[in-house]
Amino acid sequence: MEILQQYIIRPETMALLPCSFVDGSLGTLVIEENAKCCVTLMPKRIVEDSCGYYGSTYRGRKKVAMDMGYKSMPPICVCGELGIIFISSMTERSDYCAWLAFMHVHNWVDSEEKGCLSVLLSQDNEIKLPMNSGPFSGRMLRAMQYSRELHERIASNKTVTESKEENKPQSIILKENGTYYVDIDGDDLVTDE
Repeated sequence: MEILQQYIIRPETMALLPCSFVDGSLGTLVIEENAKCCVTLMPKRIVEDSCGYYGSTYRGRKKVAMDMGYKSMPPICVCGELGIIFISSMTERSDYCAWLAFMHVHNWVDSEEKGCLSVLLSQDNEIKLPMNSGPFSGRMLRAMQYSRELHERIASNKTVTESKEENKPQSIILKENGTYYVDIDGDDLVTDE
């Protein structure tokens, strides 16, 4: 299996799982729709680097999710334009925290192994996580709500309605004091007082 020094999350990335190499060092097993590879970086570092690649910071993405009300282990929007949202399996501070792409999780059930969960991903990939279905269901529900809220915010800005007022010729005038005003057909919207 190929070992990479770095990796950027893409739409086909399904899971970032902690792994150990022969020398005992830790890294990440990346599960994609049609491929797998190992990366010498930890899963959280890959999430952080990917947020940066898509124009934000991990800290900023986490803060926005928390500001929206997702306080405990919030979903992380790696890239809003591509709809890439990841959830963590446990506290991000743990070396054994796995990260899953919300859009690739199709189903989950408690495993026959006590304290384990079987997660079905795209392309019939199945992984086990050391957790119960209750907490995982909660994280999936939060990710679904978060995804919907982000989608609604983006969609509301895509629809631009033009009023008759906006169709009139407009002049934006610079005043001597360095401020501006809009002059529509000679009718000042903001005037000098």
